[in-house]
Amino acid sequence: MQKINNGQVARSVRFDIATDKNEEFHTIFRNDILPILKKQDGFRNELLLVDNQHVLAISVWSNLDSARKYESTTYPQVDKTLRPVMFGKPTVETYQYDSLSTTA
Repeated sequence: MQKINNGQVARSVRFDIATDKNEEFHTIFRNDILPILKKQDGFRNELLLVDNQHVLAISVWSNLDSARKYESTTYPQVDKTLRPVMFGKPTVETYQYDSLSTTA
């Protein structure tokens, strides 16, 4: 197995969906949030994991500077857009993105 680190970072956001807001959350995420993310310099991918009311959204960025720029300039608006369907405050963390690949 070969470990690959190419400078990418992953940013996780964890929060709970407010009661009876699950469908509205998915609509907002698909129609409003994803288009915003796709326009960001350095954005690579989004993984959205949902278990009942719990959400873990993981975005992958080409580098730490891109993730930090998004955090300071665009994320406040994303947070404001999602606030009506959230319960509580989100937890945000940033990680070095390492991937493992196997060679035959």
